[in-house]
Order: sequence, then C-alpha cells, then structure tokens
Amino acid sequence: MVYFKYGKAFHDLRIQHGFSLSAFEELGIAKSTLSNFENGKSMLSFDRLDFALQKMNVSPLDYSLMINNGEQDNYISIFDEIEHAYYQRNIKQLQYIYEINKEGSNEQKLIAFSARGLYRRLTIEELNEIEFYLKGVQFWGFFELSILANIGDKLDNSIIDNIIEDLRYDKAYYENNLYYRVLIYRFFYKIIFKFIDSEKRKRLKKF
Repeated sequence: MVYFKYGKAFHDLRIQHGFSLSAFEELGIAKSTLSNFENGKSMLSFDRLDFALQKMNVSPLDYSLMINNGEQDNYISIFDEIEHAYYQRNIKQLQYIYEINKEGSNEQKLIAFSARGLYRRLTIEELNEIEFYLKGVQFWGFFELSILANIGDKLDNSIIDNIIEDLRYDKAYYENNLYYRVLIYRFFYKIIFKFIDSEKRKRLKKF
C-alpha cells in the first residue's frame, strides 16, 4: 500500500522511544487502530498522527526522514539538478533525468515525472500515478513538496484544494523550515499562474 511506510516509520519510532501500543489510548487511539496503522492495513487521521508524534516528542521533520529511509540528501541532490536544468532551459538534462528514473522504484518514477512535466505534457496515466501517491501523503516532507513545487499545478483542482488545506493545517511548522517554505511558495506561484491562465481562457472564449 502507498501508506505502508508511514506505519513502519511510526512503529520504529515508537519502539525506539519505548512506548507501548496502549500508551496512545489516552489520545483516543485504540491499540487495534494503531496496530493496523503500523502494519499498513489502515491510515491514521492527520490530527491523531500529529498528536501521537508530539507524545513521543518527535518532530514532523524527524518522522519525514524516517519515512524516506534517510534518503533526504539524495532527494535534495536530484531535485536541485531538476531545478537547475529547468531554469537553464536544459531540456536534454531533464530528459536524461526522466529516462534514468522512469523504470525504477515508485519514488524514482515520481522523480522522473517531476522532470518530464517541466518540458512536456504528462499523460493521464502518469498524472493518475502521481495523484494516487499524493492522496496517501500525511506529512508533506521534502520529497513530496519537491513534487508539488515542480508539477503541482498539473494536478486536478480538487486535489490541489485538499493539499492546500493540509498545508494550512500545519502552517506554523512549514513557516519555520526554510527548505519547505521555499518549495511551498513555488507550488503556490505555479497554481496562481494556472488559475490566472484558466481565467484568461474563459474570458477569451466569450469574445
């Protein structure tokens, strides 16, 4: 399942900090509910997950690093390369990044789509794969926000609305993290331009 890694990361943190399953019942999280979450059978709501992390004194950033198996530095390097190629209009480099990642893991495919979406229109199948992944996101870490910063404007408007609500919910945390804040601003700028262009097209159709 898309969200299995969330439960696995939470389980590892819970054991590391010495908390039992029953320790979270005071937060309204039953042992069976938490067990199902850790085993990838179900997902915790964002607010419950947030409260559970606070109880263990774990920051969203630490949780995000656990989710990504410590691969944050590698992701930063790849997305920096994508950004550099985009602003230099180096289509060949974006194509190269797409080609070497398109047959890899789920994360590599999403990196490939992030590069490809900057120089050509993504297919319906590619967009569906991106949207399916993003629908399972609970904490928006560097990897997920980098996808949004590059191709978030390509998503369905209803999904964009849901993502904005998620980001507003934990606004204070993202505002205190420069990396995340820059990525979110890039995402917002792109969707603003998307809606402006959409409005312009509507007006042109009236003439």
